Amino acid sequence: MRAKEFIVERKFPARKSGPLKATYMFPEMPSSDPYQAYRFGIAMADHTLTHAQGPTEQKAVIVAYTPEEEEIIRGGERQTGHKGQLVADRESREPKSTEIHSPVAKFKKNRYGV
Repeated sequence: MRAKEFIVERKFPARKSGPLKATYMFPEMPSSDPYQAYRFGIAMADHTLTHAQGPTEQKAVIVAYTPEEEEIIRGGERQTGHKGQLVADRESREPKSTEIHSPVAKFKKNRYGV
């Protein structure tokens, strides 16, 4: 018996879809056809369309996940003369709704410390 015969996923439960608020699925675009995904990406990059202005407007956005990546960005700024501005803080904080305490009991040691 194959897993797909007894596992049926039609919709994400709320606890799994909560962190995926801006996640889209395109049923007519199969994941096995990368060309369609490429064409879709080209269509999204079409700058002739007018889009709603957000916090970054129509500007390039680069995200640095490590201090080393920030150094690379600064090096690019020096070489090209472009100057970026920090639009988000450097901390990665969990939303207040995230459980930060484990429901799993802490490991208990015996009288020998094991």
